[in-house]
Amino acid sequence: MIKQTSIISIFFILSIVFAKDASALTAPVIEVTWVGTSTLDTLTEDVPSWSEVLVAVRVNGGVDNGEGTIEPGGVILNWQVNSQTANVFSRAMPVLYNLLYQDYRYMKRMDPYGSGTKMYWWVTAQNVDGEIASTEVDSFLLGTLALDHEPLPSVFKILDNYPNPFNPKTNINFSVKYAAEVDLSVYTLGGKLVRQFYLGPLSPGIQSIVWEGKDNFGNDVPSGVYIYRLKSESHSEARKMTLLK
Repeated sequence: MIKQTSIISIFFILSIVFAKDASALTAPVIEVTWVGTSTLDTLTEDVPSWSEVLVAVRVNGGVDNGEGTIEPGGVILNWQVNSQTANVFSRAMPVLYNLLYQDYRYMKRMDPYGSGTKMYWWVTAQNVDGEIASTEVDSFLLGTLALDHEPLPSVFKILDNYPNPFNPKTNINFSVKYAAEVDLSVYTLGGKLVRQFYLGPLSPGIQSIVWEGKDNFGNDVPSGVYIYRLKSESHSEARKMTLLK
């Protein structure tokens, strides 16, 4: 009777251990961090034709570099053209280390297509145990390509920022040719928006905006290279600046 009870106890303990191990197996967690035509421009309602749209994701909080729990080549960008019943195109997303955020990002571009094409896309990830996770299917429409489009006039000209490199603040200088509404945005090299200034209508002449190295919530940002971009309704320019602490 004692031996039978002991055997039952051992099986009971083993069942708990195996159940615990099985419950610890979880599918990858995928977070889409960027979708845009470049690392600076996010998607808008008017996506230019023949754009190679870039998708970036973070898997498992950005700690997995593809050599740990994720199957090698296991993060995949998938897309379909014009229909969700069409053939699926898939590309493995290479992993890059993001120095600014100290984590790993998977990035890949979709193939370019012509005007009027509707794109359906999603990202899947598979771990070494074969468990697969997927983002929801998203979509965008490539805009009409104007063949006789005249170049839009430049509203302003960037005069660079000073000092550069800087700490703790810098002056972003530009000249305005004629009265217009201009916005200033600051991005990380990875394309994440850090600070946005809504400048509103500006008069012609030399303008200067001070950036004190803070984000939209008033927090100090870390050292690194940042992109500042000036944009009006018809014109856009961007430059790099370096914050050193």
